[in-house]
Amino acid sequence: MTVNLLAGPILRRTTKNRVCVWLAVANPLTLQLTIKDSQGNALGQSRLDDLTEQRVQLGKNLWVYLLQARPNEDTGELDGKNPVFLADTLMCYRLDEVDAEGNARPLDLSDLAYGSLKYPSFFIPSKLKHLLHGSCRKPHGGGFDPKKQQPMPDALSHGHTLLEKTYDNLELRPSLLLLTGDQIYADDVAISLLAMLRQQSLAVVGKQESLPLVDNPLMLEPSLPTRLDPSSIPLHGRKQVLMEKHRRSHFSSGESENHLFTFGEYAAMYLYAFGNVSKWEPVWNWQDLAAIGVAESETAQEEGDKHNKAKAAWLKQAKPLRSYHETLPQVRKLLANIPTYMIFDDHDVTDDWNITGNWYDGVRSSAMGRRIVSNALAAYWAFQAWGNDPDNFHKDLAFSISLHLNDDVNDCGIGDRYDLHMWKSRGWGFSIPTEPPIIAMDSRTQRQYENKYYPAVLMDRYALDWLQTEWAKLKTGQDIDDNTGPIIIAATPVMGFSAIEHIQQIALWLAGWLESWKPMQMLEKLADKEGFITGWMVNKLDAESWSSNKEGFVGFMDTLLRRMNIKRCVFLSGDVHYAFTANAQFKYRGRTLQCYQLTSTALSNQPNAKQYKFLEHAAGHDTGIKTHCNRALMPNQRWTAKVQLLTAENSKLRVYAECNLGLVKFGNGLPISHTLLNGNGNLVYLLPAQSGE
Repeated sequence: MTVNLLAGPILRRTTKNRVCVWLAVANPLTLQLTIKDSQGNALGQSRLDDLTEQRVQLGKNLWVYLLQARPNEDTGELDGKNPVFLADTLMCYRLDEVDAEGNARPLDLSDLAYGSLKYPSFFIPSKLKHLLHGSCRKPHGGGFDPKKQQPMPDALSHGHTLLEKTYDNLELRPSLLLLTGDQIYADDVAISLLAMLRQQSLAVVGKQESLPLVDNPLMLEPSLPTRLDPSSIPLHGRKQVLMEKHRRSHFSSGESENHLFTFGEYAAMYLYAFGNVSKWEPVWNWQDLAAIGVAESETAQEEGDKHNKAKAAWLKQAKPLRSYHETLPQVRKLLANIPTYMIFDDHDVTDDWNITGNWYDGVRSSAMGRRIVSNALAAYWAFQAWGNDPDNFHKDLAFSISLHLNDDVNDCGIGDRYDLHMWKSRGWGFSIPTEPPIIAMDSRTQRQYENKYYPAVLMDRYALDWLQTEWAKLKTGQDIDDNTGPIIIAATPVMGFSAIEHIQQIALWLAGWLESWKPMQMLEKLADKEGFITGWMVNKLDAESWSSNKEGFVGFMDTLLRRMNIKRCVFLSGDVHYAFTANAQFKYRGRTLQCYQLTSTALSNQPNAKQYKFLEHAAGHDTGIKTHCNRALMPNQRWTAKVQLLTAENSKLRVYAECNLGLVKFGNGLPISHTLLNGNGNLVYLLPAQSGE
């Protein structure tokens, strides 16, 4: 049987008790995962009897697998009475296709092996020494390298370069890759790429998906359609459809001309971004794009100018997209050889996802908007979340997704079940029992909206309860004392870049001041939009920093300090499209939390020239220790946060705006250095030792 491999294999959750490998194929196969040591001895294997729980059909020609191998009884290592995989030992994995007679034939993965190894490799560290982290991979978002006079590659490929050099040296080889948000850009898609994704989505799903336009077709005017066929929308024309009054999605992305709509399109984007194993090619030629059908510009004055906006986008996107495309084989090889964990941010769904209560209510009330978000979350589960920790998901979730995607008659009941499952699934976070331990937080689906237009509390009380519970689980299974500093993945920086966050605070204060003006209050009240100006400002400034809602920020920090009794921690973040390294502390109610803020972003989404200049100017003024505090009258309500941006050892930069991948080096459970890999002179930030108080 020919294996039609669409993506993968990707090494996912890897602990002493289990190794998970993810892959997607076009036809159902009986696959088995085997873990081997360097001498070729089998250390563990997945069970064929468990295969039905380790694969799911998500379309006519799309089967996703998460194969899970447990250690054999005779591995030689025990945790109590239970066998475990060897720590600090180079291991490999093999994938076999098993026929009806039980004969196994290895899949050819030789192109994914480093050096002289036959198969992809990995190791399980007893203590973390090096890990990689990054976020924000927009295929056409790469910058331009003036030294080499060429577009910059996707910075994730620098991880591949590092593994090529260190694959057999476990003292230097990174043991984990943490992708901290925006692994895809669903709203801002290159026109050449969407042309290919539309076609491939039909191939993998096996049908043209449609979107509901209303919950009750009887409520719509008879002359208007009840469902939307995305194939009827020309390329670069989806933003207009999203904003049309009679089927308004309530999305707010300003770059949504080629927004992903269907599950098949989201799936195709992941299949492409995870390594392009099937050699999918964007439609590079303008004439070919125009022949497919491109939206005409409203301002066109003559026939030759009718596609001016779309063509301008194509010209701007072509070179960085080509550079991203050429690095995909390197990314695929990296993902096959390093345990990889992923948490979403907004662009994995759509820009501004759940930014305010008004956004949430508007999109959920829109049949089309609600279904697009459901499609995004279903794809996120299949391609990202499932592999973080398979035990986090009830089997009914996978069944509801598969039931809907394999429904050929658009049954309303099945569709409602699908939407409800995706929208009620809150809390996509997870933890990893490394030393020090890692907790990835979901600050997107667990928000609290005190006012529908104001900045949200990023994690509500139930989310904070989850955080405390996850910490208790880690402490139960590990030797964790009061001096252990966990690594906490927060999509957006907890201790942010003060210069920008102060600007946001001033703008929000001005909006609030304007809304305190009596005539403005009356106007907003008459329009039933009290707080609208603040909401507009939140969207305009993308004000989703932890400091935007002080109550939420203090509640989160208080949970770490008093409920979890943590004295020090490391925050790993992305999102903001610039990188920095900070030493910080937070004092509240007589306790102090010492922390590092390590921010690496973007892998491929570089700020434009004006933004770059502004960041450079702002960083020049953000020197020394910046103090943030409240002025509460009662001593037990006062808090103080101090943040100091560090300067790179080999440059004067405190804030770095070019594409990069973060490399963190650890010693005795704490980070020693934070290096920004950029392929053009890496920046190294040495971290000062912290003493608890």
